[in-house]
Amino acid sequence: MKHLGIIIVTYQSERHIGPLLQSLAATTDPGATVVWIFDNASTDATVSVIEHEEKALKLPLRLIRSPHNLGFMRGNNEAFAALQAETPCENIMLLNPDTVVQEGWWAPLQAELGNPAVGTVAPLLLLPDGTINSRGNALHFLGLGFVEGYGETVADLPKSLQPFSGSGAALAFRTATLEALNARQGLSGIFWEELFLYADDTDFGWRMRLVGLENRLIPASRVTHDHRFWLQAIDTRRDRLFQIERNRFLLLLANFKWATLVLLLPWIVASEAALALGLWKLYPHRLSLWQSVWKETKSPSFWPRRRRLQAGRTVRDRKILRAMTGSIRHGALPFRTVDRWLDAGLRFSHWLLCFVVWW
Repeated sequence: MKHLGIIIVTYQSERHIGPLLQSLAATTDPGATVVWIFDNASTDATVSVIEHEEKALKLPLRLIRSPHNLGFMRGNNEAFAALQAETPCENIMLLNPDTVVQEGWWAPLQAELGNPAVGTVAPLLLLPDGTINSRGNALHFLGLGFVEGYGETVADLPKSLQPFSGSGAALAFRTATLEALNARQGLSGIFWEELFLYADDTDFGWRMRLVGLENRLIPASRVTHDHRFWLQAIDTRRDRLFQIERNRFLLLLANFKWATLVLLLPWIVASEAALALGLWKLYPHRLSLWQSVWKETKSPSFWPRRRRLQAGRTVRDRKILRAMTGSIRHGALPFRTVDRWLDAGLRFSHWLLCFVVWW
């Protein structure tokens, strides 16, 4: 068994994958590490760059070339299954192709993974200019997930860091932890494949929390993420905002108890009204969004998944809610006067829900 298995899912990644592989070659032990790359049918020079770097760096690398784009979630699951079948590893590290690991990145993560109370660990993600990209993910009680600390300086890093989940751009866990989690919840793989893209890390972190495991940020581990913040509505079925909005409702439906969902309904209706009035700027085509959510809940896999999650949980929604936030603050977005009023109302609502929910 190898000590560390690194999984990377690529798609049109010719600009980024070379620097990432070079950083891994410089910071990992080739005798204890294996790198698995799942390419989602890239049409640029991604595969050529990977093959060139493999020869030049002599990396222990396996490449899976998919004839179709299967999505980020399934790509990771397919790579994990292949890795476990051929080169089983004690620890797994998921990396986006647009990341670069810094010297000494793995040791702090490895040390924290030895704690049996820990489910996942994540490094501090930095933007290329040295400011923070993510110090973990926050999750709003209405299902909106967002990175914390965007644009902050490392010098201003808070002493207490309690993210709801780690960022899927760079996330580590023990294979034994995942296997025990899946056995308890009756699931397989790492991510929920039907999400296709986005909210994968939030759902994974929520699954860990349902069985009492913690998701921790390890600031001593640093990874650079060439992230481009993006927020523009495009009327396409695979638009990013469409996927983000669709997936947040699916996460709420799958992971919360029915009593909690009923209690949240007035806030969900009110938030939809706020979106209709243009007070928030999220995916504007709400009818097509709700149709897609409804269609997914009619699939044969959705309700069995929910039943397994609820049957395998050991933690109350009360504790889950307290790990969430009532505030929606993203460093890359403006915070207008109307946003301040909405934010204050949502923070009070979150406090109220944490007080009311006892189950």
